[in-house]
Amino acid sequence: MRSFTSASQMSTPTARKVWAFAAFNVYSLLLISAFEDNTAYLFDSSLIKEARLMGMKVTLNDWSWGDHYLWRLFSAVVTTVFAGILTGAIAKTNGKKTAMLANLPSVLVWLGMIYLLGFTEEEVEGKIGLLIISIMPIPLTSYVAYVFGGVGEKLQHESYREDSVLGVRGYHWIWMTLAIRLYALGTIFVVAKFLGYQLATWTDMSIFAAITSLFMLVPVVAWVYRLLLVHRVLTGDLLSSHHTALRGLANFGILTCGMLIASGIQFVIYSGLAKMLR
Repeated sequence: MRSFTSASQMSTPTARKVWAFAAFNVYSLLLISAFEDNTAYLFDSSLIKEARLMGMKVTLNDWSWGDHYLWRLFSAVVTTVFAGILTGAIAKTNGKKTAMLANLPSVLVWLGMIYLLGFTEEEVEGKIGLLIISIMPIPLTSYVAYVFGGVGEKLQHESYREDSVLGVRGYHWIWMTLAIRLYALGTIFVVAKFLGYQLATWTDMSIFAAITSLFMLVPVVAWVYRLLLVHRVLTGDLLSSHHTALRGLANFGILTCGMLIASGIQFVIYSGLAKMLR
């Protein structure tokens, strides 16, 4: 296989756009679910602990988005950026329009929520906020998809081989859904923690705050660096002279061992910082 499925299936612009449409929605679903799964861990873990102490049976997986409307909007935009770039790279032509059309299923979901919240008797906690946050993503994500679909198309033409998708043989993007889903869970958590700390201490110019910020950055590097290594192996920048099976084994080792290493680093750093900041 030489492309997303086979060379013959992906040789026509129409076929590429069909696969681009599918890739946009599959990767959007993977990434937005990773953001949602992180919501309770990032914002509401203390509330869940209190609820458990009161005898309520609550799990982190039951929590969903809660009332974190801006986080939900931010998640939708970030997800659309990455999905748009991939879509434009796969489409290779008319990347902007392809990505914007690929965003239509999510627009329909938001329209469905608007109908339920605004035109039915459905009672939901924080109904007004949820209604507002359901309207905003429609124009915003449509625009973001359009812009970054063009970015992906341009990036593909200027930086990568014609028979690849962002430098990687197209079929690799199928199995990478699992790896990206798992790594997204860890990466989103540590990046959100890092950015949250920067916002909380942006007026603090002390050496202690600077050192703490550097420590907060370590888990981010630990998670992201492994994905960059895998991309380099897939593009041929690393181990290009070795057999395909060896490169596949190397990527498996990078992903599995990398996840364990990144999780260990994350635990050590956050545990240490928790003791320092008491």
